[in-house]
Amino acid sequence: MKFLPDGEDAIYRDRFRQLADGYDWPKMRSMRSEIEALDVERYSPSLHAEMAREGLVGLTWPLPYGKAARVDQQLLMAEELECQGFPGYGLTTNQRGGGMLLRSGSADQIDEHLPHVVDGSWTYCQGLSEPGAGSDLLSLKTRAVRQGDVYIVNGSKLWTSSAHISKWCSLLVRTDPEQTRHRGLSLLLVDLKSPGITIQPVRVMGGWRVNAVFYDNVEVPAANLVGDEGNGWNVITGNLDEERAMSFGGTETRLLCARLIHRLSAKANELSERDLETLGWFVMELEADRLLYLRVGLAAARGEDTSGIGPMSKVYGSELAQRFIEWACELVGHETLFAEAEDVFAADLEQQQRVATVLTVIGGTSEVQRNIVATRYLDLPRSY
Repeated sequence: MKFLPDGEDAIYRDRFRQLADGYDWPKMRSMRSEIEALDVERYSPSLHAEMAREGLVGLTWPLPYGKAARVDQQLLMAEELECQGFPGYGLTTNQRGGGMLLRSGSADQIDEHLPHVVDGSWTYCQGLSEPGAGSDLLSLKTRAVRQGDVYIVNGSKLWTSSAHISKWCSLLVRTDPEQTRHRGLSLLLVDLKSPGITIQPVRVMGGWRVNAVFYDNVEVPAANLVGDEGNGWNVITGNLDEERAMSFGGTETRLLCARLIHRLSAKANELSERDLETLGWFVMELEADRLLYLRVGLAAARGEDTSGIGPMSKVYGSELAQRFIEWACELVGHETLFAEAEDVFAADLEQQQRVATVLTVIGGTSEVQRNIVATRYLDLPRSY
């Protein structure tokens, strides 16, 4: 059994390493300042543009948009990106928009949007969750009524990450009010500069903003319908499966764990046997999380249904991240709460403690994920 990648497997990983080598601490600090100024979660337009110039965006997409690379090659590159402390979440969100169009969009939509996704000149967000709906996405009430060549959209969305910097929103709406749940939904690409759209900030514990987005008689060209009318749930589920297959905290936690070991290396003899044992367990669990993440990605590469195992990765990684950061902050002590400006690691631990609180909620709560695993992977009845 082969665990280490060969040269072909790691070609894009190694190309990203070359790019990353050009980021000394002043340049990395500048990128962090860019993200902070945008008030967005882990997205750097300058990094996106630089990766695009190096041909490292949309790797698995077919030519001429991507490189037609294998999924395992994309996984290795994405893992390297976040394990070196670069922001990957926003880049992945944009690529999910392109992947959705490749699966369900028209030829005209693909030709119009994918070049802009690759070069980062257009940014994308998802309009899914709504006020009052909680985790029950299918109870959405935002309506779209067809009038000639346009849809008229009314409603609101909540928790819309990056809406304030995005050009387009993949908006899930109800086009058939006689239907319920997943039936009668449609997916529209909405230009967020359209008249009638209001975007308001919602602050979150992680230190950035998400958004409440209001749609008041917004006209959306019918040509912006992705897939067939009434088939929006099938269009968006591919995006949801990709999101749940992401590393929800696991990759960032492996980096923090490595940094913690480095920080403690000079005073390892001061640690108790219990702390050393706990650290060893976390190292093993984080490796198990990595293997589970790779399992999901490679299953997708084989064309297998990952809707059951993706949520396993999401639950395990998010809950592991929460347990690790709580222990690490207690171990490091008061430095994480009162970090000096030059103590970047302690400040990163403190921020991750805030960020990790929501990892078991965003992308579907752990309770929802466990229900999905039960029904789609374990074949348990819904009434169980």
